[in-house]
Amino acid sequence: MPRIVKVVTTSFATLEDFAPPFNLRHPDPQDNLRLGLGLLEAAGAQGADLALLPEGFVAAGLPGTRLREVAQPYEGAAFRAVAEQARRHRMNVVAGFYALEAGRMVNVAALFDRGGRLVGTYAKKHPTEGEIGCGVTPGGESRVVETDIGRIGLAICFDINWKSLWSELKAKGAELVCWLSAYEGGLPLQAHACLHQLRVVTSVWPYHAKIIEPTGRVVAQTSRWGRLATAALDLDMRLFHTDGQSQHILPIQARYGARLRVETLTEEHVFTLSSADPALEVGEVIAEYGLVELDAYLARCTRAQEEAR
Repeated sequence: MPRIVKVVTTSFATLEDFAPPFNLRHPDPQDNLRLGLGLLEAAGAQGADLALLPEGFVAAGLPGTRLREVAQPYEGAAFRAVAEQARRHRMNVVAGFYALEAGRMVNVAALFDRGGRLVGTYAKKHPTEGEIGCGVTPGGESRVVETDIGRIGLAICFDINWKSLWSELKAKGAELVCWLSAYEGGLPLQAHACLHQLRVVTSVWPYHAKIIEPTGRVVAQTSRWGRLATAALDLDMRLFHTDGQSQHILPIQARYGARLRVETLTEEHVFTLSSADPALEVGEVIAEYGLVELDAYLARCTRAQEEAR
């Protein structure tokens, strides 16, 4: 049975007012808060199961020297306002804040459930030198949160540069990673999605927030003109290598027809299967044809290599 999750992500289309390229408006914390709440209102109107706001969104476009003035405790006004939007629209929300935690300032991704409850936080493990110089304390642990839609991993901005963090999120069972950022990230995000077989959803200060499938393909993104991007992701989509299995693709298509979505990627030598029929489990197809999923195949190859050595 497909597990379809409607994801809505956002971009602020905000640059800076203190260094080139100058934006047309001067970011203001209250204006940023209003913009963020407005984006969540629009995401709720889209029927989102999960909506995102960027890293430290209240501080979007501000110099690091002003972070302390916008930081607040977890029961602060901005946290409460985002929680209320999650509750009103019955959607999960992941949003970025600069938070005060036992006297320290941390850069956090906060996850609110459909009831508006704060069910998980992640403090940015790898802040920049500039952030640390402005008083941000690095976090310590990667975080995956169990939700009604699946297991959500959390990552922030500069975390993109540490492969170990993405491996930890995969090892902890993340099915989807929310990456909140002050910049767009580019190709490394698609690489992390592909190499770790993760869905990656980004929310950013500039123009291009993206929704990325485990194949590394971008399926939706925001733009200069549109601050919302929406996609329906099937969390039960499975990946397979073509080695010893490609001969099954055509018979599977003939056997299951429109009940099963099959996508093949030439250069990557992989294919995906996802159910288009609530009565069909992909696991049934796997069992019928003796298919081996990509992770299991790579683990099997690793064991064979070690034995051969």
